[in-house]
Amino acid sequence: MSNEYFFGHFKMDARRLAKQLHHYLFHESHYKDEVADHHELEGTERTDCIGYRSKGCSFKFLSMTKARDVCLVLHLGGRKHKLHAERMQEQINQMLQRRFITRTPTSGEVYIRLEWVKNLDQIKPFIDQAYYLRMK
Repeated sequence: MSNEYFFGHFKMDARRLAKQLHHYLFHESHYKDEVADHHELEGTERTDCIGYRSKGCSFKFLSMTKARDVCLVLHLGGRKHKLHAERMQEQINQMLQRRFITRTPTSGEVYIRLEWVKNLDQIKPFIDQAYYLRMK
């Protein structure tokens, strides 16, 4: 499954943001030379997401997934970052003036619906923070 396949699950404005985010990670971020496609590095088949990780870490820091009703997932790390993830989720909910609700939240993850985001600059600081937290 290609990136375009997963981008296609997002609504039009969200699809544009998903593509901008992909470009940002590989071409504009401070860590652009370290970002890799999780599935390409692992040599595994994509099932429900485009996963992004650092070449120096085996864990994803971000996923664009069709699971959980098509969203962006920031992977901060399991129990170690549970409280941080809860605070970050609340900050994002307040900024977007919407509350992301999932029946099965995973400890250490933060969820963002791209259709609620006006522009990528709103969420870049959270994405960057997720990258650096995952590298710890």
